[in-house]
Amino acid sequence: MVSQHTPKSAILTVLAASHFALAALDGHCPPLGPVLPAPTNPSVHESVQSTLHDLTTVFKTLAADLDSTGISIAVKSIHEDDPLVEFHHTPTILNPNGTLTIDSQTVYRLGSISKIFAVLSLLQQSHVTLDDPVAQYVPELLQLKGETDEVDDITTVRWNEVTLGALASHMSGIGTDLVNDLASIPSDWTQLGLPELNNTSKTGCAGVLGLPPCNRTEFFRDFGKRHPVYASFTNPVYSNVASVILGFAVEAITNMTYDNYVKQSILTPLSMTNTTIFNGPDMDSWGFIPVNETWWGSTLGYEDIAGGFYSNTADLLSFGTGILKHTVLEAAKTRKWVKPVSSTSSSGLLIGGPWEILRSNTVTKDKRLIEFYCKSGNLNSYNNILCLVPDYDLVITILSGGPQSNSDLVELALSKVVQGLLPAIEEAGKSEVLPKFGGTYADATTNSTITLSLDNAPGFAVSNWVVHGVDIIRNYGNFAALSSSPKDQEVSVRLYPTNLASNNRTSWRAVFDIGGPEKSAEKDANSFWSDASCHTWGSMDRLTYGFRSIDEFVFSLGEDGSAQSVDLRTFRVGLEKEA
Repeated sequence: MVSQHTPKSAILTVLAASHFALAALDGHCPPLGPVLPAPTNPSVHESVQSTLHDLTTVFKTLAADLDSTGISIAVKSIHEDDPLVEFHHTPTILNPNGTLTIDSQTVYRLGSISKIFAVLSLLQQSHVTLDDPVAQYVPELLQLKGETDEVDDITTVRWNEVTLGALASHMSGIGTDLVNDLASIPSDWTQLGLPELNNTSKTGCAGVLGLPPCNRTEFFRDFGKRHPVYASFTNPVYSNVASVILGFAVEAITNMTYDNYVKQSILTPLSMTNTTIFNGPDMDSWGFIPVNETWWGSTLGYEDIAGGFYSNTADLLSFGTGILKHTVLEAAKTRKWVKPVSSTSSSGLLIGGPWEILRSNTVTKDKRLIEFYCKSGNLNSYNNILCLVPDYDLVITILSGGPQSNSDLVELALSKVVQGLLPAIEEAGKSEVLPKFGGTYADATTNSTITLSLDNAPGFAVSNWVVHGVDIIRNYGNFAALSSSPKDQEVSVRLYPTNLASNNRTSWRAVFDIGGPEKSAEKDANSFWSDASCHTWGSMDRLTYGFRSIDEFVFSLGEDGSAQSVDLRTFRVGLEKEA
């Protein structure tokens, strides 16, 4: 803490430290998220067209040996009507009961992609928050009976501590499943060393393998016998049952059946006409049914909420677009939803509600961190993934089914899409934004100027920043109350968009990267955590003068969205863009 007795030099040191965004990523530390506006017409850009041609060749190679497995891959920008790329592989060995040609209308079983709908349904309720205890809406949980009369933290879920959000993000600590209990599958399990069980230790239902589906009554009869894995909010543990309980909550809150609510509030507004809940399409010939596939058309009982949806490429692209365009959920709620809730033991994977958030710093030239908000779905021979890429306003879908389909195939296809396409989308974004915002802005009466340009680093490079004849970048150390000479510190400035806009104005923020790549590398090497030199989240909006931040830039736009002038708010100077 700084008191009135703290020496002035120490105060200056504290101020300087708080203002630093120590350099990372070759001397730059951008904010998390988009560093430039996403391209609004990426399909017309040469770099994208060339990449899409190459990707199609990659997809054909990937599918060449899939003689009995179908796969559909598609990518769409939310700013364009048609997908950027679509690839559909129809195998040579087909089930005559299903489609004979796979295309964007071909229906697959989604598996756990279905889980997104339960969370979205709850978020749509204005009087409900994810911090609400689930027992408020599903009080039957408080009456669950255990396998024995013993009740303690090891044997019993503390349902009053479990929230809707904990269930949505796999942070409830409850068991993963109920219907996949081996004891309910006819077999002599004693040959594997397992004991004989009486019927009270078996569910007797599953919905597959000749067993009847489990119903709600059986769920509340049996789930209390499952011990918790953790106390709530300890660690993420994947749970199908969590989504089931969320579906029960949706029914209690809306006073509608789960499937009717989803149809009315999500599927119909997004024109998802070929997405069905709990049952397959009206005609089997609309779907891809792999040879010897036994799960097509089967019901999972109450677990259909977690994995019983059917859909196709076209509908899933519409779904992802609807989320990113805030069609079915207002913008503020969507921004909150598309965020992490918990980390995992993998530094490349975070958990949301119910997002599986993949993180990469190897995709673009600037090596910045990019997040992919995905939900996978795996059900018998069906393996799928839906990914949203908010930084670029992209939706990616991969649907597959058949004996050669597995999560490795889907992950490989996703990697090919991301590694091949995103660098081209990045270039498309730069080519769109450069003529709109790049260039020199000046005001001769105040002897003020600034130049914005693009290079391989993130955002816009800021140079020639002069106000009232004063070189702002060279004097940044004086603004930041540095006790050392500004010559001792290398300063570079980058400009990044925010999500703030009003009428014909848009707000951007500058980041002052201090020290250069060498000092950044030195700090990173001497620290026990990665990217230790990257502090932008804590350094923005630190320097103010007359209530205005030195890093705030407000552009005035013309009818075509191009900047006509920029307001340097701290300096109370407006600069016109030069032709």
